[in-house]
Order: sequence, then C-alpha cells, then structure tokens
Amino acid sequence: MTSVTTIVVPCFNEQDRWRHDYWAEIKREETIALLFVDDGSVDATRQEIKSTCADLNSHSLFLTKNGGKGEAIRRGMLHALGDAPKLVGFLDADAAFPAEEVIRLASLASSIVGSDDAPYDSLWSSRVLMGGRDIKRRSSRHYLGRAVATFVAPFHGYEVYDTQSGYKLFGADDEFARCLAEPFATRWFPDIELLQRWTRSNGSQMRIWEEPVLGWHDVGGSKMNRSQYGQLMRDMWNLRRGRPD
Repeated sequence: MTSVTTIVVPCFNEQDRWRHDYWAEIKREETIALLFVDDGSVDATRQEIKSTCADLNSHSLFLTKNGGKGEAIRRGMLHALGDAPKLVGFLDADAAFPAEEVIRLASLASSIVGSDDAPYDSLWSSRVLMGGRDIKRRSSRHYLGRAVATFVAPFHGYEVYDTQSGYKLFGADDEFARCLAEPFATRWFPDIELLQRWTRSNGSQMRIWEEPVLGWHDVGGSKMNRSQYGQLMRDMWNLRRGRPD
C-alpha cells in the first residue's frame, strides 16, 4: 500500500449511504491509497468495504467493537504509518466532500506538508461559505463547529476556523506517530486532542495550513443524536481545560 498519501476512512453503519463510485473516482489518483476502517458495524458495511477494496485494490481494517470515530481514525492511521507514506490523514465516509476536492487537497498537501523543509505539519480542509463556493451545511452543525473553534481551539493558541471538518492530512513522521500512541479520551474531538498532544510532545504548535474547499454537501445519517450532547459539552469543557479525560 506504499503511496504518497494514505487516507483513512472511518466507517460505522454506512450501508445506506455507501457510494462505490465515489471511492472509485478518488482512486483514479494513483498517489492516493484508501484504508477503510470498520468500527464494529452491525449492518452490511463490511460487505460493502470488502467489495470496494477488491474492486479498487484498497485495504481495510475491521474492529470488533465500536470505539467511536476517534479510535477508528487513530487505529487506522497507526496501521497506515506502517507502510511509510509521505502523508496520512482521514476522510469522512459520507462522501460529503467532492472527490475532485479530496484529490486537489491531497496534491496541495504533498507540496507543503510531509518533508523536512516543508512549511507546514498538516493540511486541514475548511468549509467556508464564500462567493463561488458550493457549501451546504445544516445550521446546527455549523454552530457546533463555531462553538468548538471559539471555545476550545484558541484557548490552546490555535486559530483554526473549521476544527470539525472531516478531511485532514498530516506529515507521516515520528512526531505525528507519538500523538497516536494512546487512545483518545473524547469521542467527538480527536482533532483537538491531536493538537494538544502535538504541543505537549514538541513544545510548539502544529503548523496548520487551512484550505477552503470549493464544495461540501451535508449528508444525512449522522451518528450523533440529542442524547449525546451532554457528553459532547463535557468533552468541550475538559478540552478547554487541557484535560480531555
């Protein structure tokens, strides 16, 4: 699976919104490898992953117990690092990002992230509604993202507009691997925990290039429900204090 960029795709009960054609379009870019991580799905997601991997020469990792999106991402990226790509990252399984944007950002990241003289440690997609952009987000998800960006990230010195955007790429080096050594304490905010761990490990902030995407459409089937908002708020508070546990 040696490639310039390995993208981890965390999956949980994705049967109803699985799009084989979407992954096939991304895989037309030969420098990108896909690693699908099934997080204990109880529907036909595993069968969809196996079929897609067989057709597209991609790889999979099947977890026996649902540990949350953050743990699926962590396990997947650790697995991917074993093949020594230049870049490793993750992408939501809902196909909300246009395939051409996934490819464009991977190409951009390969030129500014992942080498000793690169100016940045990571590239984060950003869903900014501007003229000429096709961004369609539910207002509830938009305001949650703004709350995290306002309440948590700046408290630790980071000025990131869209912390919760579901496509991020990182330089696949030892410094980043150290940030993945332990499971994440929060279920919903592995992105913020990564920033905290990086700062503590390296004594400096992660250098982030935030790239606005040209398109993004909210897709139904979110795994978050109202009963989980209490834990989400507690996680936000603990992250602000610098104590994700």
